[in-house]
Amino acid sequence: MKLSVKNYAMNLLSAFVLLALFSFDVAAQSVNRKMGKPTAEELNMTVYDADSSAVAVVLYKESYVSYDWGRDDFQVTYNFKRRIKILKEEGVEYANGTIVYIDKKDKSLLKEHVYGLEASAYNLENGKVVRNKMKDENVFTERVTDNVMQMKYAVPQAKVGSVVEVEYKIVSDYFFQPRDWFAQEGIPVRYAELEMLIPEFISFNIENHGAALLNVTSKPSNQNMSIGGGLVACSSEERKYVGEYLPAIKDEEYVWCPQDYLTQVNMEFNGYDIPGVIHQSYSGSWDQVDKTLFDDSDFGGRMKASNPLREEMKALCLDTLPTVERKVVAIYGLLKSRVKWNGKYALTGNNFRQVLKDGTGDNADINFILMSMLKDAGISSYPVVMSRRDERALPYSHPSIDRLSTFVVGVLENETTLMFIDASVEHGYVNVLPPLLMTSRARLMMPGNCQWINLQQLGSHSLRRTIQASLSAEGAIEGLASTYYYGIEAADKREGYFAAKDSADYVKAIEDEKSIDITEYNSFSMKDFTPVVRDVFKFTKSADVNGDYIYVNPMLFAHVEASPFVNEKRDLPVEFPNQTQYTVNVVLDIPEGYVVEDKPESCNIKMSDGGLSLLYNIVHQGNKLMLKYSFNLGNMMYLPSAYQELKWFWDFVAEKNNAMLVLKKQ
Repeated sequence: MKLSVKNYAMNLLSAFVLLALFSFDVAAQSVNRKMGKPTAEELNMTVYDADSSAVAVVLYKESYVSYDWGRDDFQVTYNFKRRIKILKEEGVEYANGTIVYIDKKDKSLLKEHVYGLEASAYNLENGKVVRNKMKDENVFTERVTDNVMQMKYAVPQAKVGSVVEVEYKIVSDYFFQPRDWFAQEGIPVRYAELEMLIPEFISFNIENHGAALLNVTSKPSNQNMSIGGGLVACSSEERKYVGEYLPAIKDEEYVWCPQDYLTQVNMEFNGYDIPGVIHQSYSGSWDQVDKTLFDDSDFGGRMKASNPLREEMKALCLDTLPTVERKVVAIYGLLKSRVKWNGKYALTGNNFRQVLKDGTGDNADINFILMSMLKDAGISSYPVVMSRRDERALPYSHPSIDRLSTFVVGVLENETTLMFIDASVEHGYVNVLPPLLMTSRARLMMPGNCQWINLQQLGSHSLRRTIQASLSAEGAIEGLASTYYYGIEAADKREGYFAAKDSADYVKAIEDEKSIDITEYNSFSMKDFTPVVRDVFKFTKSADVNGDYIYVNPMLFAHVEASPFVNEKRDLPVEFPNQTQYTVNVVLDIPEGYVVEDKPESCNIKMSDGGLSLLYNIVHQGNKLMLKYSFNLGNMMYLPSAYQELKWFWDFVAEKNNAMLVLKKQ
């Protein structure tokens, strides 16, 4: 997307605020701020007292941000200093780093440059401090995207016990795109400081948030700028953020974007005003972001583009199809036959003819073509823009066009109802989006009526299974299982089917997963673009026989063999991929001459928020045992404060899934 500097003014950065705070005392005077002078205490440290499990610790890091005038506009300079202590072998990797900066291949006049990169490892050898400086051959650069480069460095002399220091600066023409500053990291931080010198000519919205409290101070200052060949004196604000004893934020399961939860400082550029020289306002709103996108040739222009498959669509006979849904499915089926998704997400599209010629494109390319086809069919559709769930969340407090990374298509089914579809959906259906795109905050780009919508409640996702089985006195189980898969469950089923080498390989995977032998297998709608998949199979498996006793799990196939939540505490929220319901009905024939000695207790429990529930009802009548199992996950996010209850619930679910029925020979 080709946006001007003015348009980039709405590149405003994140705002996700956690309410849990912990306090600390700022004692900067006790921190060693001198680079090149590690203290005896730092060199001799073997464990970090605040976190004895830490593999490394950031002893000190400082970022100094200042603004000045470049050749034609403002520039911003970032000075970075960092000192870490390596405590364990696993911590050696933290001596290495990556510096990401903007360098566009299109030869843009706007650049970022990295200067003065230096790194050293300090080690105690025979009672003396030995400094090992990083050499040039340990630094290399590589292109990440057409717009982004990265500089990687390694300090080969770093080892357990080393104190490693790194410093460099970045000079950036992208003064209107201030970098986020993260106080927390994946290892503990003893002391972190951000200092900014902001001239009176420049205006920002600044906010800090996260789980740890930062101490914020501000005082007036002065600086001189060389503008237009003359020296301009101006007042400035010297703003400082300090954090101490910040705990590590580590990646945990069931978190889409851990970066959202780091303690951080985000800046939104508002504009600048130099009296008598230049004035530019960048006051932003989501309405302005909407306009920017509608006016952009690679977004709004694609929305108006003509249908390149108009002739091919005639064969679909859309007028004979009874519903909008059926028409959308037919149109999407034609599109899928002509162009394949390349696995990439994007916000803006490329030339339709070129995409069709290549036979592949990102989701934006294909979605825009889909919208042009729907328009020809008389069906209204609109982009629904978003930040993916594995990326930084869209802020609530201010607009951010840079956080928008892709979109899905919202299709107007009737005057009040929207359906949703995306080109990345290979095995799903209408209203079955990949969990990656099921965000709680997406913006419907309907001209004249742009609005926020929640995609997390979209669709119905469930598995419903019935099992009829019989158990012999020898412990042999023979049964018939019939299962319906809906929504994402159906998509996952299809994905596994198409990933297998052949049908035999697919059946073998089911056998291994469920510890059964399948004697007959049939599937339905596996290759169709439908909301539901069904399979039916005959199977055999063995129960445990010990003398006069038979031990058998009445579930036959466990839903949850073990809880995924094994840690006793958790720092980050738990974010599930999607809502789901898992229902199983089992009828098991008990062999003649055996009685039920013991059976699992029935239960019907819910978490306090009502978002998780489990029904486990077991009944014995004559020679039949009947089990109804229903698990429902309705809440997709749990805060750390609810973790203990969540852990208990999942432990209980796993326990029920592994509970045994005991039969005794009479």
